Amino acid sequence: MIKLVLSAVALTAIVLGGCGSSRDFVKPDQAQIDAYIQAHPDLPELDKACILDGRFEIGMRRETVRFLLGEPKKIEQIKQPWALQEKWYYKKGNVKVFFMEGDGVVGIEEN
Repeated sequence: MIKLVLSAVALTAIVLGGCGSSRDFVKPDQAQIDAYIQAHPDLPELDKACILDGRFEIGMRRETVRFLLGEPKKIEQIKQPWALQEKWYYKKGNVKVFFMEGDGVVGIEEN
């Protein structure tokens, strides 16, 4: 896992260039996966692959994160110079934070 600190924009340790998984993450069963993919015919290939593998990547859509992990425990809004972001906090074994911008994941942090 590669960590990059974007000091110019004051983001810290956003995980880039890889997938994350969580020790206590329970992948939806195959029937739930099939139903979700069938109900979302426009789902990008990245999201389909992450759903099927039970992993998380930058570029996933926010709906896919919700499908895999449910509602976040906490959502925090952050005003960046270029956009409004949200930090979605999950506690699944360890703390996982997704940085959302627009419709997708732009960063993942795991503690």
